[in-house]
Amino acid sequence: MTVNMNKVLFGLDDNEKFTFKTVLYTVLILAIAIGVNYLGSKVAEHISFPLYLDSLLTIGVVALCGLIPGIVCAFLSNVVLSITTHSTLLFSICHICTAITAWIVFFIDDYIFTKESESKPDSKPHLYSIDSFLWAGFWSSIINGIIGNAIAELVFAANPGRPSANIVFQGIYVAYQNLALANNFGGFLENLVDKMISALLSIALYFITKAIVKNK
Repeated sequence: MTVNMNKVLFGLDDNEKFTFKTVLYTVLILAIAIGVNYLGSKVAEHISFPLYLDSLLTIGVVALCGLIPGIVCAFLSNVVLSITTHSTLLFSICHICTAITAWIVFFIDDYIFTKESESKPDSKPHLYSIDSFLWAGFWSSIINGIIGNAIAELVFAANPGRPSANIVFQGIYVAYQNLALANNFGGFLENLVDKMISALLSIALYFITKAIVKNK
């Protein structure tokens, strides 16, 4: 089995090549995703439940456009937020890990499909399953929880820096008087809910975009 590097890195199918149209498609998806990620983060500042909402469509970008655009989306989203909000660029590490984790899940999905299609030469074009998006969200939440909690504890003295996150953090701390527990439990809970929302919205972006492209 040969690996289609254009598919892996840029989401191009076997019969697709780099053209102005494919580049424009990728740029448009990136612009939409970065804009939604930015707006999501702004909304998160004004709701009581602790969420980040700064990576709402990053998983979808990876599914549609591959690893490199996914990483670009993650980094540029955090650059915009670091310029316009209180966010720090250091947390772009977490966001990039979301893109990489999603890519690994989709790569496995592609690998399984390719192995199965070797015995079914007339198989339909491959679409990622909803399960893959949910697994991408789940594993991203674990990775983000580990790295994000470490950054929060080592660099920011476990201070979330947002009122909504502080409510959960302070509640756990008051109950158990354990700073590490409050930081880690709160962080994992927030990341799990946050990335499941991201996975669901990315599913919508993916299938709507695929339907539009197919009908053109």
